[in-house]
Amino acid sequence: MGAPTGDPPAIDFVTNSSLGLPPGGSNGTTSTTTEPSGGATAGGVVFATANWIAAYSTNGGASFQHADPSTAFPNDAVGFCCDQIVVYVPSIDRFVWFLQGGGDNGYRLAVASPAQVISNGVNGWTYWNLLPSVFGATAGTGFDYPDLSVGDNYLYMSWDAGDPCPKGCNSGHQVARTSLAGLQAGGTITIDFTNPNTDQNVAWGSHLTQNPGDTIYWAGHYSNKQLRVFSWTEGSNIYYWQNVPIYSWANNSPLTSETPDGVNWVNFLFNPTTQNPKGGFPDNSVLGATRSGSQLWLAWSAGTDNNFPQPHVEMVTLDLSNNLNLIQQVQIWNNFITFAYPALATNACTGEIGLSLESGGDSVYFENHVVGFWGDFTVYQTTGSNLGDARYGDYVSIRQMPGTDANPGNLFAAFGFGINTNAHAPGFTSDVHYVQFGRPPSSCKSGGNGGNLQ
Repeated sequence: MGAPTGDPPAIDFVTNSSLGLPPGGSNGTTSTTTEPSGGATAGGVVFATANWIAAYSTNGGASFQHADPSTAFPNDAVGFCCDQIVVYVPSIDRFVWFLQGGGDNGYRLAVASPAQVISNGVNGWTYWNLLPSVFGATAGTGFDYPDLSVGDNYLYMSWDAGDPCPKGCNSGHQVARTSLAGLQAGGTITIDFTNPNTDQNVAWGSHLTQNPGDTIYWAGHYSNKQLRVFSWTEGSNIYYWQNVPIYSWANNSPLTSETPDGVNWVNFLFNPTTQNPKGGFPDNSVLGATRSGSQLWLAWSAGTDNNFPQPHVEMVTLDLSNNLNLIQQVQIWNNFITFAYPALATNACTGEIGLSLESGGDSVYFENHVVGFWGDFTVYQTTGSNLGDARYGDYVSIRQMPGTDANPGNLFAAFGFGINTNAHAPGFTSDVHYVQFGRPPSSCKSGGNGGNLQ
């Protein structure tokens, strides 16, 4: 359906700040594969990452200090490669920083309080080295593309296991959990984890559900008309999956969405390349996932057909109280603009679904970060790109902001980016933005469904 006439509900934009990253390219430290992630506290501390760099703010995002993750920790068996995820956990007052190790060395899991970030920046974090052997993986098994989610009592971690995959390795999407209390205590932690073989690579490249409450969910496409939804409840040592019927959707490739300088910015998303001859990445993986009350929302990048002349986002709502039955299947689309890389979160006050994604194309629009609410039929551009790139990053992110007296759970923290030429150095700048947005504070007084948040 098309957008209705009339103005959408009010949205407050509290902050839209650039991290001010150094120029990228041959002499820089950032890449167009930026993949921004971060968390923000009620005390004005923001901690963010963008693939190879970290940044933190102690003044609510007005300015950022940059740091090198490769020197923040000892040069030990894990080391540092690239991908990073950050979340803030209000219930234990900790930032959680999940860093991909160098080579095939697993991950580093680190925690620090906002007060420690103010005092020490990236130094002095408590951390644990999670080598592949911790998860029973064959030596040389590659772990890639991490994600995090915070439940009622557990931190959930995920990654793709098996790239590369030596003889005897288990290949597939793997999910692990550890208790929030253990992270807060800072001592020995216990980790439970799934067998990556069991998902048959169905969930490869997918992200974890945000705001999961007492059950974590993740999903992938079993077919063009079926989702396979995985679930793992707190207190249970068994995880489950079931196939859920949905309507067929456009999953054609290759796809084209050109920027004004003639660059296909979704080239790597779907299209086979020399780096990935079998197809692009993350392709149609379920990147957007959140829980709102008894509903599970899942979203992914999709292709074109007679109804959708531009690549678009498919999104479904499933009923958690009724065997995951399909409630609705909707799209984020426009006749002239491509939408891709969806991230979802749930508003603590109203239960509405917040959106963070990328848009552009039709030879008129550069790729840019946009945010909004599902149901408003409007998104708001946060960046101002003037340069296209065919190897765009693999995700953006959105998280629920902790509540304060002034903003009691009505705001999101979103992280996205654009790409700009740099007048002072060769190459480009990946312009990562930290955005606080949401409904006005009065929305919290009108009665919402909560959304099962921390």
